[in-house]
Amino acid sequence: MKEKIRVLHVITRLVAGGADENTLATVQGLDKSLYQVDLLIGGQSDFIFASQSSGARLITLVELVRDPSPIKDGIALWKLMRLIRKGRYHIVHTHTAKAGILGRLAGFLCRTPLVIHTLHGSTFHDSLHPLRSHFYRLLERLAACATTQFVSVGEDLREIYLDARIGQADRYITIRSGFELERFQLQRSEVAERGRRMRESLGIPAQRPVVGTVGRLEMRKGHVYFLQAACQVVKHLPDAVFLIAGDGPASRDLTQQTRKLGIEKNVRFLGYRYDIEDVMAAMDVFVLTSLWEGLPRVLVQAAALGKPIVSFDSEGVREVVIDGDNGFVLPLRDVQGLGERILQLMQDRPAAGRMGERGRALVTADWDVATMVQRISDLYQHLLLRKGITFEPFS
Repeated sequence: MKEKIRVLHVITRLVAGGADENTLATVQGLDKSLYQVDLLIGGQSDFIFASQSSGARLITLVELVRDPSPIKDGIALWKLMRLIRKGRYHIVHTHTAKAGILGRLAGFLCRTPLVIHTLHGSTFHDSLHPLRSHFYRLLERLAACATTQFVSVGEDLREIYLDARIGQADRYITIRSGFELERFQLQRSEVAERGRRMRESLGIPAQRPVVGTVGRLEMRKGHVYFLQAACQVVKHLPDAVFLIAGDGPASRDLTQQTRKLGIEKNVRFLGYRYDIEDVMAAMDVFVLTSLWEGLPRVLVQAAALGKPIVSFDSEGVREVVIDGDNGFVLPLRDVQGLGERILQLMQDRPAAGRMGERGRALVTADWDVATMVQRISDLYQHLLLRKGITFEPFS
């Protein structure tokens, strides 16, 4: 068939974060000689960040919002259906919770040939109230009936959904959330030099221990536990520096928390950074305190740079961190354990260095953005072929 494959990606809100960067990378990377790609985002998106969506038509649906809103949700569903019918899409590919429910339902009702949903994280995680978690689990089971294929960013997440009886195993595929891997797979000497320059730019002397984390500043990322552990560490290492890279709605509360804990001189809030590999290079230990995830790419990035990792045991962490080998994995909210493990690594630098080096071996080409986009493209074509739909690329 001499026409392009028409694909609509739908995400609840596009902001600086893993799921959002994954979606942007996909819509940008798909071969435009074969695909016509549209990206629909909700009204609560970061439109400066969304402007990076080159190669795809950007559509805003203001009624698509994150929190439940029966009136807005109904309007969003109706508008989605109208858009899908008009666009005659071959594929509707949804991301995140609200867009995943409404987008899949709209695609199914419009008889779109393929309705695909990427799992970036669980919608019914343990941090939710049990009744709310149960309700979301039921919604996901219903939405599974309208789903041709699930794409999971990690094996752990896939198993969580299958254990919850959401869809069948043969409708799941794992495709890692890719990033520009070469930016992080640097030689040890290059990591050391970049770390030296970053410390110099931040005014941090070379001998001071540096612990850091990267992530959007919102409740689920658990930065408050990072700060509580920092308070514990500072009692033993008063010159330790704690870097927090990222921006988000919890910024003011976290800044106030550092004052309450008396560690404002030890903590640096760096905001959103485009040179995150250089920021990570300046760290001696990387920490993740997320309460729920899909598969945190920042851990892969830290491992690629040879950094030892201390993390809470959220979804996907154990696919990157082998406890006691390239880092430590602790129960959620275990602040005391978090502080103790950070201290252990800071007080035995040679052992920490060996841990970091072992992490490098765990990072393979599966994490490269080009691999991710190619696997998604292959999946599209394979599923369309099963429906008897074939295409030829435009020259």
